[in-house]
Order: sequence, then C-alpha cells, then structure tokens
Amino acid sequence: MKRTVALKLALILAFALGQGRLFGANPASEGDEVFAAPRRLKIEIPPEGVAVLQQYQQVWRQRRPEGVNVAATVYDGDLIYTNVAIHLKGSFSFQPFDSKPSLTLNFDKSAPGQRFHGLTKIHLNNSVQDPSYLCEQLARELFNSLDVPSPRAGHALVTLNGRNLGLFVLVEGANKQFIKRHFPNAKGNLYDGGAGGEVNSALKVECGEDPNDRSDLKRLVQAMKEPDPAKRVARLEQVLDVQRFINFAATEAFTVHWDGYCLGGNNYRVFHDVSRDKMVFIPHGLDQLFGVSSSLNLSITPPFKGLVAKALFSVPDARQRYLQRLEELASQELRVTRLHERIDQLAARLQPALADEPQLLRQFEQAVENLKARIVQRATSVAQQLKNPKRPLQFAGEKPIVLSGWKFKSSLTQPASSSRRIDQNGDLLSISSRPTEGSGGWRTTVLLETGHYEFTGRAHTDGLSASSLKATNGVMLRVSGERSTKGLTVSDDWKALRYEFDVRGIEDVELICEFRGRGTGFFDVQSLRLARKSAETTALPRAAASE
Repeated sequence: MKRTVALKLALILAFALGQGRLFGANPASEGDEVFAAPRRLKIEIPPEGVAVLQQYQQVWRQRRPEGVNVAATVYDGDLIYTNVAIHLKGSFSFQPFDSKPSLTLNFDKSAPGQRFHGLTKIHLNNSVQDPSYLCEQLARELFNSLDVPSPRAGHALVTLNGRNLGLFVLVEGANKQFIKRHFPNAKGNLYDGGAGGEVNSALKVECGEDPNDRSDLKRLVQAMKEPDPAKRVARLEQVLDVQRFINFAATEAFTVHWDGYCLGGNNYRVFHDVSRDKMVFIPHGLDQLFGVSSSLNLSITPPFKGLVAKALFSVPDARQRYLQRLEELASQELRVTRLHERIDQLAARLQPALADEPQLLRQFEQAVENLKARIVQRATSVAQQLKNPKRPLQFAGEKPIVLSGWKFKSSLTQPASSSRRIDQNGDLLSISSRPTEGSGGWRTTVLLETGHYEFTGRAHTDGLSASSLKATNGVMLRVSGERSTKGLTVSDDWKALRYEFDVRGIEDVELICEFRGRGTGFFDVQSLRLARKSAETTALPRAAASE
C-alpha cells in the first residue's frame, strides 16, 4: 500500500516538474506535490470557533481588523491535521464565514512542528474575481520563471463543516519557509505591502531577525528620492535588485495587474536579501488579471503608482530598459501560444476534479476560454504600443496646449455620476452627487519631460448647500497621487483654477478635474490646458484658485 501511494506521489511530482519546466520552474522543492493536482480538503471547526468566525466582519475601504485564529481539524485524504490555526482573509474578495470565505491555515502556529506536505502555512482563496481559477497559478509560475520569487499556487476542493464550498485557489504562505527556498540567507526582513502600504510607511514585518531595524527600507526611500535622475539610478542599483524589478514591472504591465505594486501601489511583499544587500519585490494578489476590472488596452507605461516604479522609470534610460525587456518577454515567455498551452495544461488538471459538478465545470471551461481570448487581446495591444511608442508632449515655448481624451472615474466609497454635454456655455464636463456626498474626476494622461508645468481651467459648483461647505468640498485641478486639498474651490460663478507641478525625467502624468461634495461641479473643456513654464522649480506640487 505504501509503495502504491509513494508511486502516485512520484508520478504527480514528475508531472508537475515536467510541466513547470515549460516556464523554467525551480528544481524540485518541499511541497511541490500540493500544487501538482487539486487537493480534497475537509475542514472541521467546533461550534465555539464557528461563533468567533461568524462575528468577524470587514467594511470595504476601512482598515481591516486583525484575523482571529480558531482551532480546526483538516482532513486531506487519509492524513489528519489537528489544532490548525485558521482565520478569515481577503479584502475586496472577503466573504463572511457562512458564505464562501477565503481562509488562512497555519499548521504549526498552535502545533509546533506540524507540516502540511512540508508546508507550515497555506491560503485558500475563494477566487470570486477570477472564475477561471487559473490567474494566480499562471502568473506565479511566470514570475518564478523570470527569477521574481513568488509563492506557488494550486487548487483545492473544500468542504467546511459539511458544506461543500467548491473550488478554491490554494496558495503557499509568504513566510520564512518561502524565503529560504528562494534566497541563500533568510535573515533579512520580509515586509508586507498589504492593502496600499508604501515603502515609506510602517510596513508590517512578516519575518526577519531584526524587525525593528528599518534601515533597509530607509535606504531604498532615500535612493528613490534622489532628485538627479542619473544619480538616482546609480543609487537604486546599490539597494534594489533592479533587473528583477524590471522583470517584475514588465510582467505586471503585460498581465494588466492593475492592483499590483507598480500600477496600483498595492499587493506586494518586499524582502531584504542580506546576501547581496538588495531589496527584492515579490508579487501578490494575482487574481484580477488580463482585463478584469481594468482595460486590456491599459498603457504599458501608465502613471506608475508604486513610488519605486515611479522613481525608476521616470529616468529615460531605465524606462528604455523596461520597454526593451517587455518587448523581449512578449516574444518569448509571454507569447500567446506559450500562455495558451500552459493554460490548457492547468485546466486539464482541474476538469476531472469538477466532473461531478457539471454546471461548475461548464462555467469553468467558459471562463478559461474567456481568459485565453483576453490574453490574445492584451498581447495585440502590447505589440501595437511597442511598435508605436508614446512620444512626450511637445510645447511651443510657454504656449498652452488644449487637453483632450477625458475619461471619468468615480470614487468607490462615495460614488458620483458624470455627463458631458454641449450647450450655450460650451463643452462641459460635469460631476454630480445627490442626495449624499460623493466624489469623482475626469482624467487624462500625458507623457511629459523634465520641466515645470501649469495646469489651468475654468470651473464652478452648483447646489453645494451651506451645511456642506467645508474644506474637503468643491472643485479642483490636480495630478494623480496628490493628496493635498489645497485649491478646492466653491463658486457659483465660473472661476479660473491653476495647479502647478514639476516633472523630473520622463513621466506619464494623469491630470484630474475633480469634484467633491453634495451637488454638482462643472468644468469648461476648452479652458483645460497645460503649459510648460520656462522656470523650473524644486517646489512641491501646489494648487490655487486664480484671483
């Protein structure tokens, strides 16, 4: 019997490694069999633990409460794991206990030495934003093949206290055990970027021998703040694994990982590799890819939100290195035929496990075909953008340029509506929120070179009641990333607004016409202009209403 089980495990492992070599996977390592084929996991939580988890709630866009662990028993075939620490997880994908909750399982937290196929920690993600259930596994394999360390992913069919919850994405925990697989020295700090935490903030330390020593992050922040672009790259090379970061950024851009670090300033880990004294970025939250919640035509050089990406790729030489690497990847590791082949292989593993659930199997197969179609569209868009690279906006002296290409984006937590119309007052962009306060902005992106710029336009408000007049209400002009509310204006009459900012290097800048409050804001399209001023300043961006 033992020989038969051992033979099955060997075959599974051989299959996994054979498939993985297509993506240049790492050699065999502990826990590989977990990700080779879907597991069937049965989780039992006693009533007192259920009561605790049922009370755990999250409110979107509010700080997530710390996960509360309860004890569980996990059955994996003939294997039984007791006293497993388990808690609910997720942010936008969060679902309560009585629905289809995402879960974190820590096998040795309360039972020292206990391992799940050699692993101490796994996550079970409900994949509510990815009906193909394949984005996490595909992307993580891609990153690992490009020497960008990423926790592995597979699948599990889960039963929770007798409830059949169906298919989950099983993800390896990003902990010290994971670090030891990828780095010769695991003493450095592993920081959790979590939901929107930047490298200049108090990031949580997942593991590391000296969690109170943040000098590694401080050196990275100091390097990215270097004002001289040429010196900035040299300083970043000293503290950051730049080539890995370029691979990281190019893969995020190709897969449209809009909620990742480079594009969204979110969902990442960063590790201090003390063996080389370099910071290494690690991807996370890879479920919304290839056009999920974003456009398949997303720019390959968007306004980078991650501060390290913004600092590095605003330097022309580094930006060119990034584009050249993206072009190489698009013709090799990221070419459509290769991605489709791997998707078909991964899907073939799951289809037999879903055979008993015909409806789920049909939905899965449709989602897989949809994913493959989206990859074709994205590859086409990337190829076109590489063939016709965006050129910086050209100015004739200080003569302003009329801006175009405005698109509306509403706040998720306080939504507002928009319209564009032409009447006797001209071509108008409007943003409205009633009966409650809301916010939103009309946006356009321009590629700019080093210089001092002035963004101007006319705007007015309507219906802002006296009770709603406060410092955070009104209309304003700004650039993406600006947090100051200076310049917010409330005026029943048309008023000239002005916002000034500097660009050092070359950068895609997102300009925003914003309204906040309960009422309506109007912007005159023909008045929305950008000028490059002759006098460059080192001042921070600033906004003002002209007198």
